[in-house]
Amino acid sequence: MTPAKRTFLVLYIAVFMSSMGLGILSPILPAYVDSFATSSFILGIVFGVFSAARTLLTPPVGILSDRFGRRPFILLGLGLFTIVSPLYAMAANVYQLMLVRFLQGVAAAMLVPVAMSAIGDLSPRGREGFIMGSFTTAFFAGLGFGPLIGGFMSDRYSMTAAFYAMGALSLAALVFSVFALPRQPAGDGGEEIQERTSGVVSDSSLRSIVTDRAMVGLLFFRFTRAVGIGLVWVIMPLFAIKSLGISAFQVGILLSTNTFITTILQSPTGLLSDRIGHLKSLTAGSALAGAAIAYIAWAKSFNDLLYASVMLGLAGGLIVPAGSALAVTLGRTRGMGRTMGWYNSSLSLGTMLGPVIGGALLDLASVRAVFVSGSLLGLLGWLALILAFPARKDSEFRIPN
Repeated sequence: MTPAKRTFLVLYIAVFMSSMGLGILSPILPAYVDSFATSSFILGIVFGVFSAARTLLTPPVGILSDRFGRRPFILLGLGLFTIVSPLYAMAANVYQLMLVRFLQGVAAAMLVPVAMSAIGDLSPRGREGFIMGSFTTAFFAGLGFGPLIGGFMSDRYSMTAAFYAMGALSLAALVFSVFALPRQPAGDGGEEIQERTSGVVSDSSLRSIVTDRAMVGLLFFRFTRAVGIGLVWVIMPLFAIKSLGISAFQVGILLSTNTFITTILQSPTGLLSDRIGHLKSLTAGSALAGAAIAYIAWAKSFNDLLYASVMLGLAGGLIVPAGSALAVTLGRTRGMGRTMGWYNSSLSLGTMLGPVIGGALLDLASVRAVFVSGSLLGLLGWLALILAFPARKDSEFRIPN
């Protein structure tokens, strides 16, 4: 096995196991946090500090990984995941729980974005969509299977057992990575990463990002897409249960349908994106996502929401690998860790603000206003992306004939 393939396999397993650990929290954390929180506002803060930590720390961690290498941050992230997991069970009050959530956000900032940077380093030109799409199946599959483990452990044993199971998965990923992850990955042709990324910009300031039209367009697209995800995962379940009388189990089916369709499609749509051009894939995915989110506003039954979930799954299949591939192409000249850091930070910011924006619109207007606004915002993000890449040729992103 070549060093590049070995690195891919190790990181795939590590990200799958860690995201499965995060997925374990999905069915049990809301009730667990509610037992500590004194108000809905405090409840929201406990959930929000995780995304806040990721938003703040992902860019600097990405920049540092460009300078000092990927491996130390990946191992440190897995180690912190391992330590933090049992602390959930040991938290005695809501403030300690906030600290635990923040520390887990720090761990997440070190792991997934840096792992994506490492895979981006190894991606051959013209195959970025396929490689990144194949890799992101690890994250989505872990999130899909994790809730099944968390629900089973909580029902069969206790919430505490589920927290320790999350820690055990992180520990297994850490031990495996320590022994199996190469110290200095090489590309497909065996060349060192430093050679493949020579000529990257050295300016890591916020000003260098703001004045970079391509980066701004990609990050704004990622942010608006994340706001839509936040609305679907937080506001839609509330709407489904309270307004349509749909059960919690049926809501779980809706969310799992979305996730698993996106997971299955990552590799084939990533390959398609390499062939037809990443901007075309993002355009098709944005149109589907915009239509699906708007359709939720007029949903009257479980079947209506199921149709929307299928459309969102298809949209995610088109958007995720193409967006990651576009980030890789920018990262080659701007710093892979730096680019992936900002790229993932924009995701965290969107998923953090999405429920806040949706909740405010829900209080001020109606559920229809929430999802119509989410749809329009996503299309605005797509427009910003297209305007940011007016001179790009599709041939830059295709596999050569």
